[in-house]
Amino acid sequence: MTDKLDVAPLRGMRDFTPTDWVFRKKLLAAFEKASARAGFLRYETPVVDSYELFERKAGEELSDQIYEFHDKSDRHLALRPEITPTMVRLYTGIKETLPTPAKIWSFGQCFRYERPTKGRYREHFQWNIDIIGEAGVSAEAWILFTAVAVMKELGFDETDFQIRVSSRALLSGFLLKIGVTHERHAALMTLIDKKEKVDVEWLKSEMAALGLTVEQMDRLFALLDTHDPDEIGRLVGPENVDYQMLKRLFECAEALGYRAYLQMDPAIIRGLSYYTGIVFEAFDTGRRFRALFGGGRYDMLFGRMTGKELPACGLGFGDGVIRELYTAKFGYPETFEGVETVVGYYDDSLQLPAMQFVQKVWAAGRAADLMLAAQNPKKFFTAANKRHARFAAYLAPEEFAKGEIAVKNMQTGEQKTVRLDGKGLFE
Repeated sequence: MTDKLDVAPLRGMRDFTPTDWVFRKKLLAAFEKASARAGFLRYETPVVDSYELFERKAGEELSDQIYEFHDKSDRHLALRPEITPTMVRLYTGIKETLPTPAKIWSFGQCFRYERPTKGRYREHFQWNIDIIGEAGVSAEAWILFTAVAVMKELGFDETDFQIRVSSRALLSGFLLKIGVTHERHAALMTLIDKKEKVDVEWLKSEMAALGLTVEQMDRLFALLDTHDPDEIGRLVGPENVDYQMLKRLFECAEALGYRAYLQMDPAIIRGLSYYTGIVFEAFDTGRRFRALFGGGRYDMLFGRMTGKELPACGLGFGDGVIRELYTAKFGYPETFEGVETVVGYYDDSLQLPAMQFVQKVWAAGRAADLMLAAQNPKKFFTAANKRHARFAAYLAPEEFAKGEIAVKNMQTGEQKTVRLDGKGLFE
């Protein structure tokens, strides 16, 4: 006896039903539209690549989350945990064919073995946009401009989400200013990245274990707890180069029309150590969910992976949390998309004429589905309704003898006959 099939996907993995594709289609359309309007060129890379490629980029932060395996040729391979490493590999091979700076984008599936939570899965699809070859803050400004365009396309505005912006270089400089030596920065930034997820007293005890004094912690938290640009400038020094770059980003955002979406937040670190300058994360204003998207400048990554440094910045935008936010505001689609026209026929003798009618509809540039077997009228119209058809065209012997086919508007109930050549169907 065959055991009953378990129809649930593996933990942390997802099925996408025809209903799910209603939202996914809308999301991908927003990514495609914003990317194209902003001048980004699309690329795709394989979901399987060399383990060494990801290990070289990921370091300790991601190495234990990589799905890895050996193939039949004993090559050490992995399912990509993120797209950026494969982008670096691809770009390095084709850079001479691209404009400078290069603006490129991709949408692909990634895998990480981590604990699933709301909006986070062990597999997800991610939109990546990157600008390679531009050291100025205008690159970050253009990346964020494009991301805001996606959110607007989905129906969100500044009351729904905010992008919190900081600079790892600014924070590192401030740590040196208050006497925290450079070798402690990496561990300290890992702690700061957890600031809003853990108890502050635990956080301070961990900082003390790294050797920070009470005075150093007080000065550090004075910076981390403020969002006021003027106060941040006072604490780090208004002439601080990294602070000036942050101010310039906000000036660019003003010029590009999205300043209202930005907020300075020195506590934004981003978990991966390869970020070198400005970093950012977007959150819903109610802070009900994880980050919607995030990214920043990673000028050292190309040097780490290829031996030749290139200025670069980018953004990753997963499909999980945005679905939660979209559902909270608009409701999730409850059914799949319908087809414009469904064509049926009374008996087998009318199958070929019905097919010819479908071909005429298609030739006119319209959509039509065909019932693959003959049905009586009641069964056909029930099936067309379940298919969410806008029109149901039914070929019966009487109409066929006149060179016509009966068409019912499924939304209004109005019925008429049109010629089998398809003319008049959509009038």
